[in-house]
Formats: sequence, C-alpha cells, structure tokens
Amino acid sequence: MPATNHRPPPTAAVDTHLQIAGRNVLIRYANAELAQRLCRATRHLTTARPGAPDLTIDVWIDHEIPIGLPADWPSVGMSYSDVGSAVFTWHAPEGPLYSYDREHRHGWAVFSSVNTVPTWDQAAPFRRILHWWAVDHGAQLIHAAAVGNSAGGLLLVGRGGSGKSTTSLACLEAGLGFAGDDYCVLSPGDPPRVDSLYLSAKADARAAALIPGLSAAFAQAPFISLGKSVVFADQIRPEALCAGFPLRGIVVPQVIGEASSRLTRLRPAAALRALAPSTILQMPGGRSNDLAGMADVVRRVPAWALTLGSPGSAAALIAGLLEQNEPT
Repeated sequence: MPATNHRPPPTAAVDTHLQIAGRNVLIRYANAELAQRLCRATRHLTTARPGAPDLTIDVWIDHEIPIGLPADWPSVGMSYSDVGSAVFTWHAPEGPLYSYDREHRHGWAVFSSVNTVPTWDQAAPFRRILHWWAVDHGAQLIHAAAVGNSAGGLLLVGRGGSGKSTTSLACLEAGLGFAGDDYCVLSPGDPPRVDSLYLSAKADARAAALIPGLSAAFAQAPFISLGKSVVFADQIRPEALCAGFPLRGIVVPQVIGEASSRLTRLRPAAALRALAPSTILQMPGGRSNDLAGMADVVRRVPAWALTLGSPGSAAALIAGLLEQNEPT
C-alpha cells in the first residue's frame, strides 16, 4: 500500500498564500527556484492577509521519491491510486508524484529535480491536488475557459482543438474579463459559480497568428508546453483579470470553416457532451460525482454553439451574450 512520508519541506521553504474559490491555500516550496517555476500561473490569487489554510501543499525535490509505490505500478506512464483517505498519481519514471490526504486536507508534490518540472505543470500547477481538494467542498476543477466580469460570465468548453483557447484569448484582447484559458473551479448553486485558477493561456502558431494584437506577447512567451506557446494574462491586459463570477451560460466553440461567427442554442445534453469528457479524462477520481455535478450545471444555465469565423467576431458575439444575460 502506498504510504506518504509526512516530513515537512526544508526550513528554507518559500511560503505562498493563495485564495482559491474563497478558501485559503498555503503552498510551501522547498526552495526559491522551485517556487519561481510553479507560482507564476497563480500569482493573481496571492493574498496578503492569509487566514488558517483550508489546504496545505508541500512541494519539494528529492532524487529518491519518498513514497512507497506498489510493486505492480508500471515504470513508464501515469498511474493512479485511491486508498482510504489518500489519493496518488505518479508520472513514471521521473515524476512528478502528487498525493493528497483527504482527512487532513494536505497535499504533496514531489519532483526529482527543478529541471524535470514539466512545462504543463508550470502552466497549471497542482491541478490534480486542487481537483481532489475541490471535491471535498462539493466543487470540481473543469477543463474550460472562462470569460466575464464579477456580475456574470460564460464557460467556453470543448475538446482540445475546438477553439476555446483562441476564443478566450480573443475575448481578452477585446477587453472582456478573463478568468482562465484551460481550467477553473466550478461550484454548485443557482446560479453555479466559476472561480479563476490560472493566469496562463496557450496557443499554437496558427491560433496566435489569428490574433494580431497578441503577436508580441506570444513572440516573448516564456516557454512552450505540448506544442503551444504559454503566456500569462496579466502581462497582456492586467485590468481584464477576473477572480470569478456567477455562471450565466455555456458556449461550445466549433471550427467548421465558416467565414463569420454565429451562435445557435444548444440542448443541455449537447452542452454536457462538450464539457464532460475532457474534464473527466484529465481529472482522475470521483468521476461519477463529477458527471452528476456537470449534468446539474448544464440544466441550470443556457448553452450555445459558437461557429467560429474570425476571433474578433467571436469575441463580439460573446460580449453580446454577456450583455443579454446580465442579472436584472
């Protein structure tokens, strides 16, 4: 059975206090270089007045990963284990290893070296731990972009390549509020609530070329992840950052080669098919509850298919939707 070594990080740790979905999160890094790589995407959530943490994540480097792994776990690829109050994922052979103790709301992220921290982890750090923790509060991480303002906003959902990242970036360029490009926290309610997690936004060369106003930002992107350049929204339009909002609707972008963008209403079942698969596949653990939660959300808010023409025309349609669905 897997067993965590519950030792604290070294005494020279760098502490970062975040507020995520209204709750306090303490992240303790083993050293400043590790913190620098992993805190960029969440720096907009930093709080100067931390309360008692609802979640603590210890992050360290260790060439000998301090976890007793099952002998039958494969030596290559990702493995997942859920035993009692402990949840684990292990990316063999070099890591990272993530674990979470539900009872104590304590997570661990272990890397074999600073140089082996994956770029996808730098763009969306600790997302599996945050997913397991969110479930404790009846919420969940979802694979979606989010745009809007404090009065209300929209989720952009769909599988990879559907155009949601390009559309969210076009909305950012157009001055709409930006709460995330790839992941955010979805909480139940009437209406449901969406909270921001990461500043990062990604685009490949083709998508970046469709938004000329962001060409300089992508030319200076700090790193590439899975073939896409990663930028941070606060370096583009810091005034557009949005911490979260009540959810007013769901938009499903579709790239089908039309010249202009167009909106049509979608049934809840179609919105669920766009939202659920990529979220469930990327977030191991609790899949039946996750599906039930997403099904409840799509029944509560309207949904539209967005046929993508130019990114600018798509952003204009989304701005119009936000105006139409403002609370009265």
